Amino acid sequence: MTDVKTGEPYINVWFGNFYRPAYDGEPFIDTAVKLLKENGFNSIMLDSKAWEDFRDRYNGGEASVYVRTQEYMQKRVLEEGMSYVHLSLYLNADNLYPNIRFSPPIYGESVTNADGTDGKWYKYWSEKTKDSMAEHVRGLYKLYGDGFTRCKTQDGKTVEMMCTMWDPIVAPSFDAEGRARYIGWLKKKYKNIGALNSVYQTDLSSFEEVRMEDFWFSCAYDKAVYTKEELDARGAAAQMWADNMLWRREEICDYFEDMQRRLKAVSPSIYTCPDMAQWSYFLNIDATALANVGFSDLWDTANRGIDIYKAAKFVDCAHFITVPITPFGDPDPYVTSCQHSMMRAMNEGREFIGGIYWGRFLYSDIYEFLTPCEIIGSMVGAGISGYTSYGMCGLDDGGVLHRMPECFNHSLKTGNEWAKAVIPKINGKRKKQVAILFPSAMALMEPMSVTGNKERRCDLLGYYRMCCDFGYMADVIDADMIAAGALNDYAALIIPENDCYHLDIHTKAEEEVKQWVSGGGIVISSPGDKLCERVFGIQGNAFEGAPIWYGEGGLAQSDRFEYFTDGECVAKYCEDAGQGAVETDKNAVVLHRFGQGRVYSFGFAYGYSYCAKIAPHVPLSQKNNELYPIPMMERNIAADILRNAGIEQAPIIGRNIETAVFEDCMIVTNHNSQPIALDLEGEKIFQYNMDGHTLMPRSAVYVKIK
Repeated sequence: MTDVKTGEPYINVWFGNFYRPAYDGEPFIDTAVKLLKENGFNSIMLDSKAWEDFRDRYNGGEASVYVRTQEYMQKRVLEEGMSYVHLSLYLNADNLYPNIRFSPPIYGESVTNADGTDGKWYKYWSEKTKDSMAEHVRGLYKLYGDGFTRCKTQDGKTVEMMCTMWDPIVAPSFDAEGRARYIGWLKKKYKNIGALNSVYQTDLSSFEEVRMEDFWFSCAYDKAVYTKEELDARGAAAQMWADNMLWRREEICDYFEDMQRRLKAVSPSIYTCPDMAQWSYFLNIDATALANVGFSDLWDTANRGIDIYKAAKFVDCAHFITVPITPFGDPDPYVTSCQHSMMRAMNEGREFIGGIYWGRFLYSDIYEFLTPCEIIGSMVGAGISGYTSYGMCGLDDGGVLHRMPECFNHSLKTGNEWAKAVIPKINGKRKKQVAILFPSAMALMEPMSVTGNKERRCDLLGYYRMCCDFGYMADVIDADMIAAGALNDYAALIIPENDCYHLDIHTKAEEEVKQWVSGGGIVISSPGDKLCERVFGIQGNAFEGAPIWYGEGGLAQSDRFEYFTDGECVAKYCEDAGQGAVETDKNAVVLHRFGQGRVYSFGFAYGYSYCAKIAPHVPLSQKNNELYPIPMMERNIAADILRNAGIEQAPIIGRNIETAVFEDCMIVTNHNSQPIALDLEGEKIFQYNMDGHTLMPRSAVYVKIK
């Protein structure tokens, strides 16, 4: 994605929010624009949502203070040799009017709350709403189209960049039309009232008796969310939550499909690149750690009803902003790396735009621990053709680049200039070796407040990090991709925890997994995996857990422990991990063979064990035996499985070293706090070049493969 004006890869940053610089003087804007250019950005995103003052302006009216300031910002951006992109639409039109933003938002048509009041939220399926959205984008083209960022794609097309939605979230509507819509969806799903009664434990005679309030969780239950016990028991509360989210998922996909057609009618060259999630996807921080932040509950994707994998086909680029911080609030560059692996998969067969948060995060100053250079290294290694970022002057959310220390800005500038130099040099596809199945059902339906959820989410992250540490290229794919034959590109499939799979079963993907394994594929699965249970009949037995034995004693961490009584034993649980190693009759990891393939079943959450922040204490029952956390064991079970399968490792591997292998080059990112030596031949482009072979801490290098 090459910026036409500069001839460089597209590097974009949000500039401006409700607070600033709309009510600052021009000198501040002048200084800020120069800083952004100095830091290597060539495109600026402006907060230009559908407010009445914009509509007044493109209808010939006078500019409000806000609009007038944006027009000055555009002027200065163009004078500095850059261009601009508009953030044109927002999740509910506007959440800060009238307290901070003084011009009313344009809804087209708003939803109705259960109490009959105005929900002040887009009715996403409304023709009036979508007409008003298209009209706003058309107005932005009319007023400001000459200065739009234009990019040339890899297939030679010139496109006009546009953020066509920010944080899309569908809300229900309790007016007559909205009620009929949701009840109609229930009727379509369950087909007959008996099936609905069976799931919800009701006794209705027909769908005409269904009241939406009785089937919408926030109305039917006096609690925030269902419990883990209700989920495991397949209770009505968990099913109701799931149905609410499944309906939202369908509505958001229908919305993007229709809006793609409408926006292409405004301009066939528009490049629809909505920000599908502002604060990461699936691996976002638990927002209960934050105080007095509006809509922070919606940072959790399982409260939103969005599946970006499914929506991806209805936009030109499936994209979201990543934040390198775990659900537990710990800075972690592998979160951004893993999420860019998701975006790469969502955009299979086309280039994609990365997304990153720059600045002082609300929960923690994450860039006290991480550097922009290493994060940019991870993004480039993921295969981005450009990226967009947040931001400058987002004071309500912490994106305050203009107040960051000089060392941060130096790293950001260095990383951006390096990215612009190396992205054009990367030719061919990124190597494919290991697929990790995204737990779509859990991501859609299980909020972080459900007991053990954060640990289950980190199971995926830990598996991904293990692949990086041991030099295996991993892609996070979804079940639809498996159903379409994606596994043919991979040697192994990892299935992390997904305790909601029974709520959204994918039979076509199951058929593909079975056939692929029979032909020689390798599966690694976490405890409680219902997909492997349905496909291969493998089922563990729950118990309280114990240390494992795999050549030495190890301390597994898991929200759920299982043991297996059949299959070939790979690792056992043990009662005494001393040199005598008193093993139990409980198998911790087993192998089952199917055709030419193999299925390895883990009785503990290996991924979570691998990336857990706190090392477990050695149980007193182990007396003076030495036991190690999973990542510190001398032998690594999952890595051994991949190695024994003959999957080739990257030339440079190690803890906290991330190597991305392309057809003609490698990107090596050092996430350690110590330098490493590169014993590699070929052209090298370092972010910080010391002596031609030393990769400095928290930085990256491009290496040409001969």
